Amino acid sequence: MGHASKVSLLTNRTAAAQGRSRLSLPVSGRFLQGVTIFVYGFLYLPIVIVVIMSFHPEVYLTFPLPSYSLRWYEELLQDELMIRATLTSLWIGGLTALLSAVIGTPCALGLVRLDFPGKRLVNTFMLAPMIIPQIITGISLLILLNAIQIPRGYPYLIIGHVLLTLPYIVVTVSSQLYGFPRELEEAALSLGANELQVFFEVTLPLIAPSIFAGMLFAFTVSFQEFVATQMWATPSTYTLPIRIFARIRDALTPEVNVVGVLMIAVSFAVVAIVQIIFHRGKRGNVYGV
Repeated sequence: MGHASKVSLLTNRTAAAQGRSRLSLPVSGRFLQGVTIFVYGFLYLPIVIVVIMSFHPEVYLTFPLPSYSLRWYEELLQDELMIRATLTSLWIGGLTALLSAVIGTPCALGLVRLDFPGKRLVNTFMLAPMIIPQIITGISLLILLNAIQIPRGYPYLIIGHVLLTLPYIVVTVSSQLYGFPRELEEAALSLGANELQVFFEVTLPLIAPSIFAGMLFAFTVSFQEFVATQMWATPSTYTLPIRIFARIRDALTPEVNVVGVLMIAVSFAVVAIVQIIFHRGKRGNVYGV
């Protein structure tokens, strides 16, 4: 049998196999589509209900809504405690994201570029806050900071949130460093630049998208953190999740739904920005801002 005959036979067998797979695709495709719709509905239907209920005109929630009103949005704008808690969460989240990036980027560089004894152990400890329950992390840090007599409040919140969000920076930056073109750094070194210049003028601009994406994840985790935060905060430093829990415990009003809409909007905005960064990377801008 000649080479052309073998190629023709292989092509016919491949076409027949594809034809058989196409016959079975509609049934499995509909099943997968149904499962996907069910899962997405199960995940997003509560979010839709929260958004709808935020327009309820009365104190006691009923469904369907008798009418739509912006009453509770106006109430939120006049609620000093909620506004203060929102500003506190935004400030702590921004500072946490910045500190996590400053600390986590060198850690990622060290874990990817260097080879030293105990590297796997260090890497495991670096990712531990993502695995250990937050209640355990909160209690442990509370005992440690009390032992060294650090005052409760903002120091606890900043240190604790950086501890919880640091792995997100390390993971995102490390994932880009593993595919980083080292030839660019070597070329800069060969042209007379020192290692510090290479880092700030070559490496840092190229890994900036992953650092920024990690900062967005860190901000989101910090902004929504509740379990451990309630152990570290004082009444003057309550964050938004703590205020929401207090309102639910005392008296549930549609104003809580408005705050939920605010947090959902922040989360979706962060996800959208991260997706834009990744889409730019797929178009060929992986190593550029």
